[in-house]
Amino acid sequence: MGKVLIAIFDDKEETTFDELLSFLKSKSHIKVLNTFPNDSYLRYDNLMIDAKYRMVERDGESIELTNYEFEILHLLAQHPGQVFSKEQIYNQVWKEPYYGAEDNVMSLIRRIRKKIEPDPAKPIFILTVWGVGYRFNPHVARQTI
Repeated sequence: MGKVLIAIFDDKEETTFDELLSFLKSKSHIKVLNTFPNDSYLRYDNLMIDAKYRMVERDGESIELTNYEFEILHLLAQHPGQVFSKEQIYNQVWKEPYYGAEDNVMSLIRRIRKKIEPDPAKPIFILTVWGVGYRFNPHVARQTI
């Protein structure tokens, strides 16, 4: 039998924890059996969203998103399957009353799709629910990190 390592880190030592975990995982003879999931990451198939560092990657390639694009993507990805109206998206992302600003939301969804979807004309991540709003595809495989 091998040895077991249990380590406790403060929140301000998260970088040290991440570095140690990466180092341990890089060693083929060391098995990391279980870690607590990192709540700042959302990973769906080949799409990774890191809320802490506000980064998005698809197939390992960094994708540049504006603040509003990131906020919309993160909101939808946090709640796969839940349908959000344009008004709900606007109120949560802009944090101000809607006043019929649906063009803003539609335009940003279109821009997000161009950046994250393999084929924006046939989206697999952000789906339109006609007459209602948008939702993140609940059938895209979510992976824990």
